[in-house]
Amino acid sequence: MGAKKAQLAIVLHSHLPWVMGCGKWPFGEEWLYEIAWGCYIPLIRGFSRLETEDIDAAVTFSVTPVLLEQLASEGFKQGFADYLRDRKLRVEQDRARFTEEGSTELANLTRWMDAQLDAAIHEFEAMDRDIPGALVRLAAAGRIELATSAATHGYLPLLKRDFSRRLQLGAGRAVFERITGIAPRGFWLPECAYRPGLEKLIEDAGYAYTVLDSTAVEGGQPRSPYGESARTVPPTGRAADRVYLLGDSNLVALPRNAELCSQVWSKWIGYPGDFEYREFHRQNEGSGMRYYRVTDARQDLGSKQPYRPARALARAAEHAAHMLSKVKALAVESKAAQPVFTLAFDTELFGHWWFEGPVFLEHLARLVASDDTVTMATGSQVIQGANMAGVERIDAMESSWGVNSDHSVWMNERSLHMWERIWQLEAGLEPFQTRLAGESGRSWPENPFCGEGAVNALAREFLLATASDWEFLLYTGTASHYPELRFEAHASACERALAALGGTTSGGERA
Repeated sequence: MGAKKAQLAIVLHSHLPWVMGCGKWPFGEEWLYEIAWGCYIPLIRGFSRLETEDIDAAVTFSVTPVLLEQLASEGFKQGFADYLRDRKLRVEQDRARFTEEGSTELANLTRWMDAQLDAAIHEFEAMDRDIPGALVRLAAAGRIELATSAATHGYLPLLKRDFSRRLQLGAGRAVFERITGIAPRGFWLPECAYRPGLEKLIEDAGYAYTVLDSTAVEGGQPRSPYGESARTVPPTGRAADRVYLLGDSNLVALPRNAELCSQVWSKWIGYPGDFEYREFHRQNEGSGMRYYRVTDARQDLGSKQPYRPARALARAAEHAAHMLSKVKALAVESKAAQPVFTLAFDTELFGHWWFEGPVFLEHLARLVASDDTVTMATGSQVIQGANMAGVERIDAMESSWGVNSDHSVWMNERSLHMWERIWQLEAGLEPFQTRLAGESGRSWPENPFCGEGAVNALAREFLLATASDWEFLLYTGTASHYPELRFEAHASACERALAALGGTTSGGERA
């Protein structure tokens, strides 16, 4: 059909802040349990099914070190097993209530939900309750690629000191390698937030590639998954259908393809809004379980009708075929010698927000495997297949994937006090560079979250205070006072750790 052989690079970025032991409901550990059930278990299931058909998912699966540490913990393993058993009890109670009310369709749905929970329990036990281990096995078999990010998802452009950035990068890599045994090549910029100069730090930390927002490469009108933009920047004339080298580094940038990503993210044309898909926002009173479908475009949750699993899964297959047709059409139009289309999303979209997302990805991988014009490729495979001598070297724009493709989601009037506190902590931390990074400057703490001692405590509390989640949750207003309480707890603990080591704040007073 004349289309160039194109590479489809799907990058899923998995992250949650540290929540173990920091509350349960409505804010805390249940976030992690719900997403493990809704996202990580179904995605591993899909990747494993593809493996039995000798099809590589070829997805780049990025996991933050702070998430890995939690998933690997005994507290999570037991807590998640308890959570799944509790969901089964809730489903039984719903069934009794629906049966008593004569709601036969909903009562039948509880049996379907029961089967979903039984599958998750069986799979979790079959992998020895080790979600990181299951991902490592798939990566070792060449079915996916594992990548990582900054230790706690720190918003790197707004940190003022390179040492703070290096701590996020270095400690993060050390934690990832300790848990997985893998030396990662891919680095996810937290919130896709980039500013010139970061490429050298990322390269120096041992990474080969990263993902940028399309605006960083193309300019023009930002298209963010988090809202409409009121900002326009001059177009560069470059296209997000290939890879680039950043600055004078050897770090390869894979720019997100906004047109393809919008098929999932856009609230107007995105697949998750299909009327057959499960409705995320309507939960059954008391149990919190979800038994309804999107139904219509109205916002009235009371109008939602019972979910129809078979029809929803059929729509996921249709949407996978539609996505492949879009990729093939763009490949025909592309002027790149080797078109590369990068689709980058938060992993939590697939299965949690969009229940059918993992099945969509599974269908897409099957369709691509039988197509002679498109191939799925991990980040490393993209680099291996590229003629690096012909890759254009660019100075990318400062950007993020937030609204306006700038830093305003994470830096605004409500969060400024957090940044002023962080900058003081940075100044207090810097005199302890040797103790935190060793004489070589590269011996980073590999167990900062659970390790003992004053140095680990200093690293842990600084890293947790600088997680981008607190500013983001403050911006969205979805977690009440939780982000402010968490930030204050970690910032204060960091100050105490500084004082214990004889450090001072930037004002010259003892911390």
